[in-house]
Amino acid sequence: MIYLVYGQLYLYKQLEEKGGSLVLGFAIILGIVIVATLLIWVVGYSVLLKFVTRMETRWQRIMHLLSRVERSTNDFLATLDQYGKLPAGTTESLEKVMEDMQDPANERGDQLHAFGILNDRITFLFEQIDADEDLNDPELVEISEDLNTTLTLLETASQSYNYAVEKYNKSLTVIPTKYVANVHQFKPQLMLDETVHRLSSSDHAI
Repeated sequence: MIYLVYGQLYLYKQLEEKGGSLVLGFAIILGIVIVATLLIWVVGYSVLLKFVTRMETRWQRIMHLLSRVERSTNDFLATLDQYGKLPAGTTESLEKVMEDMQDPANERGDQLHAFGILNDRITFLFEQIDADEDLNDPELVEISEDLNTTLTLLETASQSYNYAVEKYNKSLTVIPTKYVANVHQFKPQLMLDETVHRLSSSDHAI
């Protein structure tokens, strides 16, 4: 009888030790999983922030160039007006376009669409100047060169921005950034050429 009691106590002690080991092992594994998950989360969020920062920095470059276009355009219109070569209503209509171009409340594609309209109208005015032999002002030539330089810079900046958007959008489809993006509501962004094409092919007009 005594041997049976001791045997039962021994078995209970063994089971208790094994149970404690299992609990400890489970706790260790759970801790490792939690730490690994947190590390992956932090890395994924940092990567997303890096792409967003890069994208926003390049957009700010575009906005700076658009401001430069607006200043040059105002100088250009003022000079044409001095010579009486500015068609009636041109300043008012282009001011509305430039306002839309610079309005941060508009979508980025809308802003670039407004710039496209401005660019077309300025190009038309330049063609009229070239055809006017009586108008040969060095200031107009200088403004024209400045605008052309800015347009080239804008093209390069737009390509750079699109590249950043492409990298950002790709990060939303791969692990671990995919899961982080879903939780924190990171949304895909349209590239500029896609947005402008969408607007120009619709009935939208500025």
